[in-house]
Amino acid sequence: MEPSINPGGASLQLILLVVFVLIAILFLMTEQNTLRTIRLENRQMPPGQVWLQLIPLFGQLWQFVVVTRIAGSLRNEIASWDADSILGTEAAAVAQENNRPTFGIGIAYCTLNVLVIALNATVRDVMPGIMAILALSEMACWISYWATLAGYKRKLRQKNLATL
Repeated sequence: MEPSINPGGASLQLILLVVFVLIAILFLMTEQNTLRTIRLENRQMPPGQVWLQLIPLFGQLWQFVVVTRIAGSLRNEIASWDADSILGTEAAAVAQENNRPTFGIGIAYCTLNVLVIALNATVRDVMPGIMAILALSEMACWISYWATLAGYKRKLRQKNLATL
């Protein structure tokens, strides 16, 4: 019996890969553009360095650095505003508590991402239910992080427009 060849399966995989890459690019653009809206003196990293997350293996570790530095940059930027800024009481809370916006959900996303990749390579077949829960949790944290980041980017742009 000859092995069956499924040409449609390869096409679907290619389509999914392209979709995944496009979504990843949009996400990285959000990170980069958020950093670009932060004044140079408040940035903890150059915006272009977010793209290093695309490097296999290294990118899995670098995402922790990116999340941490974006959160620190946001803290620095917001803390430099006066209390009457577009974020109002949030700016005061960030300044008083040394709070790093987006940090918690960002680190949760990164941790789950690494955990899913590591477990997928080792115990995927043993614990499919747990893997599904972890993968869905990772996706929920990633979407939440992305949405929160985009919200701060929008607020920063509004603040920058208001000060022109």
